[in-house]
Amino acid sequence: SEVREVYAELRILADDIDDPDLQQRLRGLARRLSGNPDDADRGGPVPALSPREIDVLAHAALGCTNVEIARRLSVGPETVKSYLRSAMSKLDAHTRHEAVVAARKVGLLP
Repeated sequence: SEVREVYAELRILADDIDDPDLQQRLRGLARRLSGNPDDADRGGPVPALSPREIDVLAHAALGCTNVEIARRLSVGPETVKSYLRSAMSKLDAHTRHEAVVAARKVGLLP
């Protein structure tokens, strides 16, 4: 959906900006799009995913392949796989689809 694409783009922009205040504002907008503006409790602990793990999951949610994600985030495909494995482990997911669903349930993705 367009909201997911905007969310992914805001996260990329935040990573590319050197101004910490602007980074914080862009990440805040991304959190608002995810439906979790105040990091509110979703009824359980929210796994501590790194910003890059969330970026990778956001692109996976758009249906991007590992190669496409790597190109969009300017990293290698093996790095994408590593981020996916780590996020899947933290979310107790066995597939990328399960990881995306789990991340949405806890408010990490829109």
